[in-house]
Amino acid sequence: RLNRLEESLLTLSKIDSGALLLEHSPVDVYTVLNLAVENLEELMRREKVMADIPDKGCVEFQGDMEWSMEAFSNLIKNCAEHTPEGGRIMMDYTGNPLYTQIMIRDTGAGFAPEELPHVFERFYRGKDAGEIGIGIGLSLAKSLIEMQNGFLTAQNLPEGGACFTVRFYH
Repeated sequence: RLNRLEESLLTLSKIDSGALLLEHSPVDVYTVLNLAVENLEELMRREKVMADIPDKGCVEFQGDMEWSMEAFSNLIKNCAEHTPEGGRIMMDYTGNPLYTQIMIRDTGAGFAPEELPHVFERFYRGKDAGEIGIGIGLSLAKSLIEMQNGFLTAQNLPEGGACFTVRFYH
């Protein structure tokens, strides 16, 4: 846990100083989402949460595969930690001439309305964060996505659950 914290803090420092260099090459959305879920396989099994990733063929964005995987892992991890046992994390994605959009939603309770404006703040921990979270993952995900000409939002769905929407602009 301390190693993970140290790595995250070093990455945030590199982002702040402009020292983190990212590749700009085609990233296949299906591949990056599957790799992110594979990194969380133990957590998903422990929490008894399933992930659904449709294969929609070749949908890509220009970015860095490794750092994108880190960003999506943080988003999916947040969903897994806040989804009840037997719940699901659903991913969907589309591409158009302006941007590639990726949505990650869960069957949990969603964000407390008063917490929603703060979820991407560094070291912010919601009231249900538990003992494990340190409040860096979502902030790091947002920074990594923005470095790749992307935009990240969080919302509660009308039917319940949280939803992260990522857009990588072409």
